[in-house]
Amino acid sequence: MKVLFLETVEGSGTRGEVKTVANGYARNYLLPRGFAAPATPAILKRADRLVAEEEDRQRTLDEQAEQLVGKLVGHPLVMAVRVGEQGRLFGSVTNADVAEKAGEILGEGLDRRRVLLPEVIRQVGVYSVPLRLSRHVTGHAQVVVVDVDAPQGVDAAVQELLASLAAAEATAQEEALAADRIAAGESESGQSASDEAGSSEAETDDATSEDSATS
Repeated sequence: MKVLFLETVEGSGTRGEVKTVANGYARNYLLPRGFAAPATPAILKRADRLVAEEEDRQRTLDEQAEQLVGKLVGHPLVMAVRVGEQGRLFGSVTNADVAEKAGEILGEGLDRRRVLLPEVIRQVGVYSVPLRLSRHVTGHAQVVVVDVDAPQGVDAAVQELLASLAAAEATAQEEALAADRIAAGESESGQSASDEAGSSEAETDDATSEDSATS
């Protein structure tokens, strides 16, 4: 059945979109809930207006999402949990846990489905977790998982993990720059050798020409 979406339905269609969907899905879900209407000529006249309204709404949502991303910068989400041997958690940190902690910083509730955590966290450490804050805006939250009973205290444990991560990133960056310099040096060396070979060949050709002329 061809329908006009009157509201955005995640994974199915956006407001103002005309799309063919399964008959059962349309009759049992979209139409009864007012999410869509059969794409009759009269209904289709509303399509352009709905599309424009949806674009304005989405633009507003994206702007709000960008502001939320700014709130996360410099504010790691600290998850103090019970930890066993070798830094493994007794339980796990889930997308619901991250959503709750992020909501405290953002100042508003965050749906756990917006936390794109590929798998639950079971180890102490620092993690970059994507948050889909709107259809077009995805931010990243820095999640720091520490032992709630850390001998040096939770705050100090967090700082140690962050410092260790910063040092590792700095080392990786230095190694990458060194590799780039080596690659550039090898390229220049190869070019120099090629130039020298070309020059030598040219000198040989000149010498041959002079010998021929003398003869």
